Amino acid sequence: TLNLIKQVSTKGVILNSRDKKALRAGLELLQDESPAILLPQEVEDEDIKLAQDYEASLILTSHSLENLGQQAEKALQAGVKNIILNPDSDNIGQLLQYYTITRRSALKQNFKPFGFPLFTLLPTDNQFDLSAKAAVVICKYSSIVIFPKFDPALFYPFFTLRQNIYTDPQKPIQVDPRVYPIGEPTPESPVFVTTNFSLTYFIVAGEIENTGVSAHLLVCDTEGQSVLTAWAAGKFNGETIAKFIKDNKLEEKIKTRKIIIPGYVAQISGDLEENLPGWEVIVGCQEASDIPSFVKNVNLT
Repeated sequence: TLNLIKQVSTKGVILNSRDKKALRAGLELLQDESPAILLPQEVEDEDIKLAQDYEASLILTSHSLENLGQQAEKALQAGVKNIILNPDSDNIGQLLQYYTITRRSALKQNFKPFGFPLFTLLPTDNQFDLSAKAAVVICKYSSIVIFPKFDPALFYPFFTLRQNIYTDPQKPIQVDPRVYPIGEPTPESPVFVTTNFSLTYFIVAGEIENTGVSAHLLVCDTEGQSVLTAWAAGKFNGETIAKFIKDNKLEEKIKTRKIIIPGYVAQISGDLEENLPGWEVIVGCQEASDIPSFVKNVNLT
C-alpha cells in the first residue's frame, strides 16, 4: 500500500499502527518523505526512538490535557523536534475547550509543550458530527484535519470556511480601486468600467480576457458594493465615474474616448457624458457572460 501511495501521491503520510514492527517497516519505505506517526496510546521510549531514527513527526494523543503536556515534555526532553498534538474528545464542546487552552497556554503563558500544531481525526460514523466537528476545529485551531474519505461536495464548504475565517461579514470583499490592464492594452484599447466588489471584478475581468481583446478596466471605489447596489446607494454614477477617471489622469494616458458601462445602469449614460465632455458612453451588456459576443458585435475603436 505504501509503495502505491509513493507512486501516485506526493502528500504527507501518517502511519497509524500499534504494531511497532509494521511501523518500522513503513518508516523504512518513507524515510525520505518526512512521515508522521499517529500514536493512539501514550508515547513510549520506542516511539521516540522510531521518530528520531527516521526523522518522523510524533502525533501525541490523550483525552487529558495534563497527560498530553507530560507526553510532549517527555518527547521534547528526548530531543524530538517535530511534535503534533492530538487532544482527543468525543464531545465537541470539550474539544473546543481543549484546543483553546492549548493555544492560550502556548501564547500567553509560554508553555512550550503546547506550542505545537493541533491534529484532528474526524469521526466516520456520523456525517452530522463530522461536519460540526470539522467546522469547529477549522476555525479554532486545528492545523491538520483528517477526513475519513475524499468527498469534494463535503470539502468545498470547508475550503470556503477556511479562506474566510478572518473576513468581516459586515464588510464586503473588495479589490483595490484602480485601472487594471487586461491583456496588453495600448492607448487605443477600449475602456470598461465596473465596481470594486471582488466577485464582480473577477467575473468581468475574466470575461474580458476571454474575448482575446486587450482593454483598460476601470474599477471604481464603491466600498465593495456590486453594480446595482452601488448605483442605488449613489456610489456608482456619472459623477463618481468621471471623478475616478480624472483623479487617475486617465485622459493623459489613453487616446480612446469611448467607455463601456454595465448594461444594468444604462440610465447613467447621459449623466456620464455630461461629466466627461468629448467621451462617448457605450451601454454594455447586462450579464458579464455576454461580454465576448458584445465585443465582437460593437465597434469599440
